[in-house]
Amino acid sequence: MNKSWGLAFSGKTIDGLTYSDDDWRLRARFEPIVEMFQIKGNSECSLAFGFGDEECGYEQFFPPCDEGQETSCIYPTSMARDGLHMGLTLQQRMAVNPLKFGFIGATDTHNSNPGDTEEWDYRRATTFASSPAERRYKSTDLTGTAKNNPGGLAAVWASENTRDALFDAMKRKEVYATSGTRISLRTFLGFNLPKDLTDTVDLAAAYAGGIPMGGNLIAPDNNDGDVPSLFIWAVKDPDSAPLAKAQVVKGWIEDGQRREQVFDVFCTGSGRDATTGNCLKNTATVDLNSCQWDTHQGLDQIKALWTDPDYDARQSTFYYVRIVQNPTCRWTTYDSLRLGMPPRLDVPATVTEMAWGSPMWIDAE
Repeated sequence: MNKSWGLAFSGKTIDGLTYSDDDWRLRARFEPIVEMFQIKGNSECSLAFGFGDEECGYEQFFPPCDEGQETSCIYPTSMARDGLHMGLTLQQRMAVNPLKFGFIGATDTHNSNPGDTEEWDYRRATTFASSPAERRYKSTDLTGTAKNNPGGLAAVWASENTRDALFDAMKRKEVYATSGTRISLRTFLGFNLPKDLTDTVDLAAAYAGGIPMGGNLIAPDNNDGDVPSLFIWAVKDPDSAPLAKAQVVKGWIEDGQRREQVFDVFCTGSGRDATTGNCLKNTATVDLNSCQWDTHQGLDQIKALWTDPDYDARQSTFYYVRIVQNPTCRWTTYDSLRLGMPPRLDVPATVTEMAWGSPMWIDAE
């Protein structure tokens, strides 16, 4: 989406024609999922405009557009989070949200090696600027090589490993994206989730009391003060660094304005800021002389049951979960070690890999 030149969520076609309501409905029918992350970077959000937070700077491939610039830049209508907010706005006009999409990742490489997303083994996506390491190390922004990454992964929760079951799961959006790490992630949202889910991890009870990622709820009559809870269960990639934190991204419309808040639901390592409640800065380290990551901070597994402290049944709302991993070496740093050279200064030496659960929605009564 970040390379759609703003067409992803502009409401216009490439010829400049404005979408009709039927166009939006057609798109909703044929676009149940979107590509959150791939070799050309992160399409969740941007720090430059619209809706964003500090994690939105992760693997940004393009800069924001300058005035009059049309390509090779990010528009305000290029990113997934802005699309989710636009869906809520359209819902107020159309009485239906045509942008209830799930998240997947992908590699977009051209080397016939799907799923090969390890930073240490990255060889680039095409032959002209892929090998050897010296060519990658000396590449310029003309080729885009240094700003590429190994790509993301699509994860699917299906009842069985068959074509029909996988496509059914994608249609119902029970999927999630990663930045290439193999984090395992389950999320459920509901008004009747068991209070002891973090102890039992009873997924049958979670399905019975709520909806999985990609699902939709109707707000109940809130005379009884019903408040939704969100269950998160994340397990680290067995071949990578521990998990640093779990976050919930919430978006809604209030007084005609798009609103959002990012909640740090679970912090590991350094604890929380006493004033904001946010996780303190991650102090996990990486040895850039060997690329050994910190094994003393973070957790192998996160389980959390979070209740929205500001829920309002009159507001249609989306929630999605983001898991952040402790830092590890970026592929460019692995290349510098192979060559006996210092890490490049024009890109980060480390990355904090992520997983993004598909959104879950609560429609106002």
